[in-house]
Amino acid sequence: MKDRLLWVLSIASALAVLVVILMGALVTNTGSAYGCGNNWPLCNGEVIPSSTAHQTWIEFSHRVVSGITAILVVVVSVWIWFRLKQVKEARFLSIAAVFFIFLQAFLGMGAVVWGQSSVVLALHFGVSLLSFASQVLITVLVFEETDAHAHRVVPPIKKGMTWNFILLSIYTYILLYSGAFVRHTESSLGCTDFPLCNGRVFPETWISKAGVQYLHRILALVLLIWLIWTLVVVMKRYSSTPSLSIILFISVILILLQAVSGIFIIQTEMALIFLLLHALFVTLFFGLLMILLMFSLRRSEQ
Repeated sequence: MKDRLLWVLSIASALAVLVVILMGALVTNTGSAYGCGNNWPLCNGEVIPSSTAHQTWIEFSHRVVSGITAILVVVVSVWIWFRLKQVKEARFLSIAAVFFIFLQAFLGMGAVVWGQSSVVLALHFGVSLLSFASQVLITVLVFEETDAHAHRVVPPIKKGMTWNFILLSIYTYILLYSGAFVRHTESSLGCTDFPLCNGRVFPETWISKAGVQYLHRILALVLLIWLIWTLVVVMKRYSSTPSLSIILFISVILILLQAVSGIFIIQTEMALIFLLLHALFVTLFFGLLMILLMFSLRRSEQ
């Protein structure tokens, strides 16, 4: 019974972090970052804001959900610290989950109190992804170790493929920062068409908003090709572990959806729904990639 409660809480905490990330995207894309002024933890000097402005309530709601999420993350982390003490990843992930959720909150507070900057806002998004990934991995561990019908996945991955997943993860994280940088430098419409950039094959100048967005496009294309190649290799060499191919296939689908939502952001001149979908797809993809990385690092257990 207690393990089932842990299942529920671990899933809830992962979903809560995902909601916080999407609400953060909502805050950014509705211009609600200063909905509570420069005050933190108060909102315009009040515990509960009296303002009826939608920007205020978007920012206030984001703070409330973030606080509840932090409590959930701490509860789950402390629980698995003791419940899964025999699992070598558990304590590392419990520490990482608590660290990243509070670092995420600190960066959000800093952006409000000390002013917005493209670097800090991009860093905030990057840390949020690490926070989500740590919760996803904790959820995977919980089910592997406490569900009688599950088992610990230790695929027969060779060293070369392990390094492929490591490098793919590092590259993806850099790409995600480039995407956050595009948004927070207001370069999302640097190129107003697709696949061309303002009617040109290459941007007129690379040191510009168009150049920033175009570079992000190139990096994203490289990631898609890299993922498809990895999927093909895994399907051929590791057919005995179908979970790897399934995760990679879903990852490719998410990146394609990410690209489509990015195109619609341009075509609709930054419609809110596509901005939020863009954040959703990339967050889910990063979580899946971290599962692959964790599985691949287990090869030494064989």
